[in-house]
Amino acid sequence: MIRVSPLPLELKHPFRIAHGTSTVRNNALVEIGSGIGEAALPPYYPTTFSDVKEYVESVSDLLEEALLTEPFDLVAIIDRLPEGPSPALAAIDMALHDIWGQRLGHPLYQLFGLSQRRIPVSSYALPIPLSLAELDEHLAPILHFPFLKLKLGSGDPEFDQAIVRRARAQFRGHLCVDVNGGWQIDKAVHLITALADVDLVFIEQPIRPVDNDEWHLLNRLLPNNTIPLIADESVQGPSDVIELAGAISGINIKLTKCGGIRQAQRMIHLARSLDMSVMLGCMIESSVALTAAAHLGALVDFLDLDGQLHLSNDPFKGLTFDSGVIGLPSHPGLGVQRSY
Repeated sequence: MIRVSPLPLELKHPFRIAHGTSTVRNNALVEIGSGIGEAALPPYYPTTFSDVKEYVESVSDLLEEALLTEPFDLVAIIDRLPEGPSPALAAIDMALHDIWGQRLGHPLYQLFGLSQRRIPVSSYALPIPLSLAELDEHLAPILHFPFLKLKLGSGDPEFDQAIVRRARAQFRGHLCVDVNGGWQIDKAVHLITALADVDLVFIEQPIRPVDNDEWHLLNRLLPNNTIPLIADESVQGPSDVIELAGAISGINIKLTKCGGIRQAQRMIHLARSLDMSVMLGCMIESSVALTAAAHLGALVDFLDLDGQLHLSNDPFKGLTFDSGVIGLPSHPGLGVQRSY
């Protein structure tokens, strides 16, 4: 049985980033036999539900054949998949890994030889506030968290700076910011330099993901020993990692962007070989995609896997998030189960 169905996810509150504001995300759930995967479909991505459904249907014969194969040759099956939309490839990859783990009887992280004890604490992201008073309201219940991420790119660079300074005045833990490409290079140079005294762990995607050469220009314009910079939207696959070497401190890998767990593993090893730090991030996703990413958590330096905390209706349960501490399920494969 192979099926693609809508996966609407309602948010607890409007989530505002530089790309726009969302109150609901309409993802796609892909089921292949007993395996499940999720295609995140943010409104600023070109891929639609129809694209995912069309691609999965186009490879259904290959997948049906794989379900009947023993032993289950995970790598060979994934490598046979033709090019297609990254969200669709990611969902299929998750479902195939789920089947693989189920047939071998172990959670994925154990099959990868990893330990939960080595998973870093995840950040928790706050949307761009409409005012500093709203920021105070967002901060109040989570000041005990060890790691917070501030979304910036409001359109007003000075307000962006005020957000960071207001948060730092109240919060003593690890703090980072994510601009989602919301600054022009001149503003980025000004703000990155101005925020040097705020003790930020890193600044994520300060400039537009238009041309990777702009990262090298930004690097030349910034002073030495500046705040570490991590690329997100600019890094879609391995070729981007190579092109950005020397211009950034690290990369943010998301399964939906790169096409799944197997491709993420390749990118992690490539980034390590280029002396880059690695972060695993998420879109607004259910516990299906978040848990799939979390199984790789012990391989990276930073995690941003808080997506389910922003949902009012997560239809699945898998990883746990306790003030940033990630726990993985003990069931085989992804270990994800339906909530209702």
